[in-house]
This record gives sequence, C-alpha cells and structure tokens, in this order.
Amino acid sequence: MDVVIFGAGGLGREIYDTLLTINAGTAGSTARFNLLGFIDEVKTPGVLVNGVPVLGGADVLASLRGRVGVILGIADAAVRKKLHQHYRADFAFPNIIHPSAFVSGFATLGEAILLQSSCIVAANARIGDGVMMNAHSGVGHDAEVEDYCSIMSYCDLAGGSKLGTLSFVGTGAKVIPSTSIAAESYLCAGAVVFKSVVEKSKLMGNPAKIIG
Repeated sequence: MDVVIFGAGGLGREIYDTLLTINAGTAGSTARFNLLGFIDEVKTPGVLVNGVPVLGGADVLASLRGRVGVILGIADAAVRKKLHQHYRADFAFPNIIHPSAFVSGFATLGEAILLQSSCIVAANARIGDGVMMNAHSGVGHDAEVEDYCSIMSYCDLAGGSKLGTLSFVGTGAKVIPSTSIAAESYLCAGAVVFKSVVEKSKLMGNPAKIIG
C-alpha cells in the first residue's frame, strides 16, 4: 500500500521507524507499506527527513486522492480529529500496529489507529478512530478507548474502564478497573485514577485528584 505520513515531526518520524519494522517482517519481496513521503505544512518541500522527502503541505493531497493511504503523525488530538474527518471520504486511513504489539482477536478497532511497540489490547476491548498508543501501554478486557484519545508510554487502562473522546493519558498513568474518564480529560504523568470522572478534568497524583 502506498502511504504518506501527515506530519514530519517527532511522532511522524517514530511512525516511519514502525513502518520499517513492519516491512522488515513482511513475507515476500513486496513491502506492506510503501512510504512516498511526508506531508508537512512547515517544512520545505523536497527536504529529506530521515531520508524521506517532504512532498509539501496539505494541498498535495488533492493529486493523491484515491491513490494513497494517509497516516496521521500528529500528536495534537484535536488536529488529528480535524484531519481525519476532513479527508476520510477520499483516503484510506490504515491502522499502524507494531509487530510486537498484541491485539486480541476479540477486540474491536476503528481506523487511523497507532499502536506502538509492546502495546496490548485485550479481549473485547474497543479502540475508537484516531487513537494513539505509545510503547508498553495496555488496554484491558472490555475496556473502551473512545475516538482520538492519546495514550503515552507505560500506561494501563484496566479491564472495564472507559476513556472519553479526546482524552490524554500521560506517561505511566493508570486507570483501575471499571472506572470511567470523561471526554477531553487530561491525566498527568504518573496519575492513578481510582474513581470515575464525570466532567472534563485535569488529574494529577496517586490517588489522582482533580486540579483543573
């Protein structure tokens, strides 16, 4: 599949590494993902990023409509949502799953999902569109991660928990079983959430307390 990565910053470059790892394990001579280049609104067209050319800004996509898949290398979840919803009628948004990740055959995945190395999605978990999970994070059985959430490294959403749309989970944060987090909430690094959060909140500490 021919693809472009939208965003040539840190996340986009990490995704390129993941594509190389996926392709290295692909049977036969045909790479699973053929990266044509980066789409980036800031970098100069033609410049190389880790050896891959920047094709130009979003206007370049018009000439690629129906021919490529788009991978969202954008850390800002609101921007990720805007791009996905704007372009989803004209482009495929493949899921990018690192070979070391485990996804249960009973889990349900949306599209435009990124699962980095050693992630776990357990039985009957549900992962929405545009969700990003960094390395070594897990979603337990029957848990739900709604659209466009961002989960950093070494996080754990235990069984039956629910993470609302556009929420952010900082590095090392934990959510105990059957706990719900309201949409657009922000869990600071290391937060441990023991009680459900019913309104958009910023949480910090162990046990986590609402600080905003």
